[in-house]
Amino acid sequence: MPTVVDIADAEPGCVGVYTPHHAGALAGVSGQTIGQWARHGLVTPTVYKGRPANLYSYFDVAEAIVVRWLLDKHRISHAQIRFALSRVRDDYPKWPLLHAPIGIGHQSLDDPGRLVYQHPGGREAYVDVSGEAPDQIVIRPQLLDRARDMLAHGGWIADDLGLSHIEVDPRKLGGQPSLRDRRWAVDHVARLAADDEGREILIESYGLDASEVDEAVAWVDGVEALA
Repeated sequence: MPTVVDIADAEPGCVGVYTPHHAGALAGVSGQTIGQWARHGLVTPTVYKGRPANLYSYFDVAEAIVVRWLLDKHRISHAQIRFALSRVRDDYPKWPLLHAPIGIGHQSLDDPGRLVYQHPGGREAYVDVSGEAPDQIVIRPQLLDRARDMLAHGGWIADDLGLSHIEVDPRKLGGQPSLRDRRWAVDHVARLAADDEGREILIESYGLDASEVDEAVAWVDGVEALA
């Protein structure tokens, strides 16, 4: 199964370029929300920042998915994420939410959880970096691996809908969501499948599986529901 593309493999050319709308679609939020996260320092547009619109790389979008996962799944606040990023960026200046040893830690079973960090100096203990308390975490933290890899598997919507045929690879079709192991953009498949004739052509003439076509349509429908 694919994981988030390694930076060493992807730089300098194959990073993908995403508008706020496309970045938001992959993170399961609106482009306006991506813009708000950028203004508040939760994500960084590393391709271009400014008017008429920020442009985001594959890794920026992967971080945006992690931000949503922290906000929605663990109720970590915007302020806690910003504080944690300020604490770890000296050690991990590029895409810290993807590469720093950060997790969700608990001091007890009743503790709702906070962002914790293991310093690269070799210490085993994780310490709170969300601004709550400086205590070490005794219960093994939940790391962010699943959220970090979500983009490669089609982003937030694909994960939420349980889609298995969607992937995002910055080395393929410019980073557009595509059918796994095929050079078919999901948007293109969904457009062609808008009527029965187009769907039949995709399956009978081009050899796509019906489940691939259905997932492409479901993914695009999910994006349109964000508007």
